[in-house]
Parts: sequence; C-alpha cells; structure tokens
Amino acid sequence: MPEFPKPEALLRMLSTQGIKDAEIYFTGASTLSIEYAGNTYKTKEFSEDAGYGIRIIKNGRVGFSHTNIPGNFQKVAKTAEHLSKISPKTKFAFSPQPKKYPKLKGCETSIAGLPPEIAFTAVEEILEAMKKRAEPTRVSVSISEGRESIANSEGLSTESNCTAVSIYAEAKKGKGMGYSLYSSRFLPKSFRRFGEEAGKIAAIMVESKPIPSQKLTVKFSPHMLSSLLSFLMFNFDGDNKRRGITRLKKGQKKFDSSFTLISDPLADADSSCPFDGEGAPSAPLPIVEKGVVRNFLYDKYTAALEGINEGGSCQRTDYASIPSPGITNLVIAPGKFSGKEEKYLEVFSFHGLHTADPVSGNFGVNVDISVLHENGKKTPVSDILLTGNIFNLFNSIKHFGNVQHVDGSLVSPEVWFENVQIIGK
Repeated sequence: MPEFPKPEALLRMLSTQGIKDAEIYFTGASTLSIEYAGNTYKTKEFSEDAGYGIRIIKNGRVGFSHTNIPGNFQKVAKTAEHLSKISPKTKFAFSPQPKKYPKLKGCETSIAGLPPEIAFTAVEEILEAMKKRAEPTRVSVSISEGRESIANSEGLSTESNCTAVSIYAEAKKGKGMGYSLYSSRFLPKSFRRFGEEAGKIAAIMVESKPIPSQKLTVKFSPHMLSSLLSFLMFNFDGDNKRRGITRLKKGQKKFDSSFTLISDPLADADSSCPFDGEGAPSAPLPIVEKGVVRNFLYDKYTAALEGINEGGSCQRTDYASIPSPGITNLVIAPGKFSGKEEKYLEVFSFHGLHTADPVSGNFGVNVDISVLHENGKKTPVSDILLTGNIFNLFNSIKHFGNVQHVDGSLVSPEVWFENVQIIGK
C-alpha cells in the first residue's frame, strides 16, 4: 500500500493553493478472508483499500470528490472545487474541534497484523461442531483492521482505529438448511457455537413443510429483526424527510407505546464509534420513545439543505461515499416478559425485503427457515409468505423480553409481534 499522508498535512497543502474551506476524510483497511466450501478451502485472500474523500466549500456551495491515489490528491481537490459550482447554495459550514470525544474500546489486539492462524482455527472449530449434526456447505471468516481520520479547515482533527470480525456458517441435512452469522469489533468467546447453531437449524428443518394461511404471533431472529428495522429506518432518514417522502412527523404517535428505539454509537456493539462522518462527537439519539417519533437522522449538510440546525448522524461507508444520514447501533429497550408464549412462529430466515415499498411500509417476504412453537412442540416450517406493513408491525408488539442481547449492530431483547399474516397452503 502506498504511503498516505495525514489529512492535516494535505489541508496545509490546499491552503497554499488558495483553497481555504476544506474537509479531508481518510479510511484505510486491511482484510484477511478465508472461505471453505465443497469440502475444501476455496479462497484465502488478503486485500487493502485506502483513500481520501474531499469536500470543498466555495461561495456557500459544496463539492465532493475522492481518490485512492495519494499522488492525485491535488487534482481531485480541484475537481471537488469545480463540482461545487453546480451544488445548491446553503449555510453549511465545517465544524470546529469539539472539547472532547468519548473513549471507546474499538480494537481486538489479538488480530493485529491479521494472523491467518486465527481465521483457520475459527473455520476448523466451526466445521468440527457443525459435522456433529449436519453437512457443512460453506464457512467464511474475515478479520480486518483499519483506521478512520478526519480533519477540516476549522481546526477539527481526529482519528480512530478499529477491528472487525465477520463469520458466516451454513449447513445442510437432507433438504434442511441452516446458517449462523456473526459480526463484531471483537473475536467471539467461542467459534464452535456458530457451527452448532447452523447444524442444529439444518437438522430441525429436514422435515419442514408449509402451514395453512393464518394470523400468528411471530418472533424474528436478531438478524431478521435487524433487516426489518433497517427497512423502517428509511422513514427516519433526514434527507427523505427533507424531500417529503417519509410518512412520519416529529411528535407523532405511530408505534406501540412499549416501543423505544435509540440510535446509539456509544453502545457496545458492532457500529460503535467516537465520532460521526463529519467529526461530531458521538452521542445517543432517541428515534422513537414510547411509540412517539422523537428525532430524524441528519448529517450537517442535509440539515443545512433543509435550513435547520441538526447533525451528528453522518455516516460514510468508505472514503468514496458521499456523507449522508445513517444509523449506527440500534438499541431497543427491554420489557418485562420472561414467560413462555403458547403459540408462535420463530422466523430464522426470509428473503425479498428489498422489493418492498419503504414509503407505504408494505412488504411481503418468503420465509424459508422457521419453526412453529405450539404447546412445547416444535414444527419446522418453510415455503410460506409473510406479509404486512412495517408501521403496523411495530404497532402490534405483544411482548418484549426482559434481557437485551447484542447481535451485530442491534442491541435488543426478544420481540414478539401479534396478528402477523402468514400465507401458506
């Protein structure tokens, strides 16, 4: 990887060229990925990616460009300056250095340098556990380490280092399929549990079949609940609010009174970070409180386009991404339910949410892995359609479990939704 100068040094370079209002964002990451499939190791890949995103303000207008070649930086900065001419005029300005940033634990020190033996050990332990119940179809493990930094002409300068671990385990037994997912800044306490979980689900699903159409209480796996929440978040995006394509309004009672949702970059979960994509110190943001819409997600530029003073929720996928509003960790407050539901469908996997309409909230998904719980009996269920409306779903909450669990960027108790429409045989 070529040497990438720090953003502060590049800002000084731009200043000598007459560019006074600028922001430079840098990300750099190294990743080791290993995949096992077809009874053999398919890939062992090491990749690196790094670069700069540059924003220039000129005459109240903002231009953006990016590069992964340090030698092209000055040319790309001029491109950003040129592009500012065609952007709308706003009162947007870069923020000065804040008094302090929160301190977070963001690195797994044992994966420094990306030692391959950690990834290979993980795959072997997952396979060993999986083979006790089912046949492995695919196991992939990736570990990465990276750095994120940002500086602007108002004196803001900050950086953060982080690590990431991602695991996918998939198994089959007869026609039964099962999988397990893991995403975190840190290594799990055990790799075996992912093989055990995938194998267990595959073994359960061997005798799966559809069920008759009916309305049921449904509990979604953490990964499927995350998907539903991401679908819902379209309506909390400040840019969508600015353009009038969200149904929600601040202060509106739209959800179940027991539902409280927070975007919290300080939570001990996958998307924890000390600052947002514009360098603002991270802080929790209540989105829904006891069923009432409290806030929308804004970066400072989107807020300036709307003419309001908001911010703190800027997200960037990488250096090439234009800053935009986004979520970090989603936190759902726990409830009081600690009993057993008599009858409910536990959904582990569905597909098709990408075809749904986020504005109306209407969706229909194909459920391929689920289990019907009824009076202590478990019946594997597949090949059914689950339909509904995302606003109605989160206004039909029957129970919140009393214990929060962390799964990727979601911190949530178990949630049961009532009167969910199932279309089967």
